[in-house]
Amino acid sequence: MSPKRQKATITDVANHAGVSVATVSRVFNHKGIVNEDTYRQVMESAQALNYQKSAAAPAALSADSRRSEKDLLIINIPSLSNPFYNEIVKGAKAAAELHEYDMLLNQGHIHESNLSSIMNMLSRVNAKGIITLNHLSANVVQTLSASFPLVQCCEFEEYSPVSTVGIDDLASSKNAMDYILSTGHRKIALVNGPMEYKYARHRKEGYLKALESAGIEVNPDWIIQLPEINADMAFSSVAKLLTMPNPPDAFFAVSDMCAAAVIRATKHTNFRVPEDIIVVGFDNVDISSITMPSITTVNQPKFQLGYISCELMHEKLTNPSAETKHMVLNTELIIRESTAIPVTRG
Repeated sequence: MSPKRQKATITDVANHAGVSVATVSRVFNHKGIVNEDTYRQVMESAQALNYQKSAAAPAALSADSRRSEKDLLIINIPSLSNPFYNEIVKGAKAAAELHEYDMLLNQGHIHESNLSSIMNMLSRVNAKGIITLNHLSANVVQTLSASFPLVQCCEFEEYSPVSTVGIDDLASSKNAMDYILSTGHRKIALVNGPMEYKYARHRKEGYLKALESAGIEVNPDWIIQLPEINADMAFSSVAKLLTMPNPPDAFFAVSDMCAAAVIRATKHTNFRVPEDIIVVGFDNVDISSITMPSITTVNQPKFQLGYISCELMHEKLTNPSAETKHMVLNTELIIRESTAIPVTRG
């Protein structure tokens, strides 16, 4: 007679999945944010080991698990490498905890080509709604929101059929450009992100409107269009631009990551900031205050964006007939060392 197989423990699941016991506990009890891949890895390990919660476990644990399965939200972000999203996720998590929701982090773009797999994932984890910071096509919004409550944060079309929260990218961009122009600089370059995103389109429009209002002709060579927000790509493009005859004397970057790359490129090409070139960024992430020199930037209320997005989701879940809301939050230009005292130029 073969020996009775010993029941798998939470430690066995952790070892099988290659994660800590604490991580397994968070997955089972939906406590805190867990990366989607880790969540799936733990659940697959539990299934492979035929793990079952002990009957001796506190009743509150299984009850909480049942409750959590009904109250799980997904927050979807385009990238884990862009620090802009960190504070937004923190804000969403804070609101989720207040309303006793659990949150699962999902990273990646959402297109028509992968929409079915995204929706399958939402069903598999029994998600009650999804908050996304990604650009979604109108068809994706329509299809996704027909099956799951959807809130769009930062990225959305003007007449989105679901609740949204963001900033006025155009006005914020023009305000930053007007400040650059007020310092006397006229040769202003733009470092922009991918144009499928609203922020990139609207911030570029703000840049162009400011130049038009000032009567300055646009130099297409001074518009750097990046396929993604990537510091190395920005550095290479800016360094190349600065080696050309008649280089810009100011840069407006649509993210602080790109602004930091601009400063690195100026050092590489023997220009000084702000003496020779001034730099303005966008977002006010941590790098903007620790870069040497520190970066003048447009502050987005990142925590509030995340918090409100979860509040909008809570409204939808508790009252499905609640009106759709489109909220616009204020921004603020923070002046730091990367911009010079106003000068007079001939």
